[in-house]
Amino acid sequence: MFGKRFLVGLVFLLACHGKILAQDECELTLSRALEEFNEGHLYGIPGMLSGCIEKNQNSEWRQRAYLLLAETYLLLEDPLGAEQSYLNVLRANPEFVPDQNRDPIDLVYLSKKFTATPIFSFWAQAGPNVSPVRVIHDVSIGGEAGTKQKYNLKLGYQGGAGFDFNYNERISVSAGLNFTSTVFKHTTQNLFGQNKDIVEMVDRQSWLTVPIAIKYCDDVGKIRPYGFIGFSVQAMITDKASIKIFNRDSKLGEELSSSDKQSPSLNFKDKRQTFNQSLFVGGGVRYKYKLDYFFVDLKYSLGFRNVVSADHRYDDITYRWTYVDDDFRLDNLTLSIGYVHPFYKPRKLKHARTKSVLRKIKKDDDADN
Repeated sequence: MFGKRFLVGLVFLLACHGKILAQDECELTLSRALEEFNEGHLYGIPGMLSGCIEKNQNSEWRQRAYLLLAETYLLLEDPLGAEQSYLNVLRANPEFVPDQNRDPIDLVYLSKKFTATPIFSFWAQAGPNVSPVRVIHDVSIGGEAGTKQKYNLKLGYQGGAGFDFNYNERISVSAGLNFTSTVFKHTTQNLFGQNKDIVEMVDRQSWLTVPIAIKYCDDVGKIRPYGFIGFSVQAMITDKASIKIFNRDSKLGEELSSSDKQSPSLNFKDKRQTFNQSLFVGGGVRYKYKLDYFFVDLKYSLGFRNVVSADHRYDDITYRWTYVDDDFRLDNLTLSIGYVHPFYKPRKLKHARTKSVLRKIKKDDDADN
């Protein structure tokens, strides 16, 4: 057994050593090719690099090698070779952009004919939420004077994934599918004519949500702020509630008796509208890590419809547990942390973006004259 492990380890070490030697050899080859380029010996450079290009998969090395080939083909007046080489530069590094103050102007001009902007990006996100309740119409079970009602926020959660269609480097259209769990608490006090009488209802809904949004994002730097606005459709999956009744009888401040009750889990799904719509707005920041992004954002969704089904407002639950729904809309405030993976696609543009380069050439010519 030990001998077998030793043999496997030896093979692994030899393979790693061979790979390192091959990379070192290709680095020397690229250095010799650069020397040939600087001396004006252009015709032999493609053949000199061809062997290493086939076997060296190091992206940084391939970027430098194909850049040298692109410049070589430009000087040899071989536009097809230059274009193919620059396309391979973008395949090695989709975010490579020539510097007009550093790189040859003909290479900068060539770069304006290409883009690697991802057409689609995959994203996934998760985080907590709270769901403010907006009461449309207050409904009381008995109409008692002095009854006090209030809604309290409770913490829910959500998670989802989707895709962005990138119109350009800054504007995109996003669509996804989210699972959302929302929670709120409703408290009624003085329901039975005593200030200590309290009915507490905690309502938990789960939703499938389809959001569609337009995003605008900065495209420069490690940290890139962005904003978005959109519309979503929600389908309720479940609605479970629990009710606690604190019934206190008192006289002259002295408690005489109490009768508290705790309900089992109650199904409120029939009391709810299945579908809802929301308008949402939000913003956040993306942090660039290599070719991917991590992000954090804040979103507020404004519910459009009454969540309550008026036809099923009153039922056995209402009278047994002394609770009735108000008409209300449900908003949602979410904090999300997520990940974006762009699917880069190096390609030649139908319309080259060369105007800025031509202006620079004209400006430099005017300065020389």
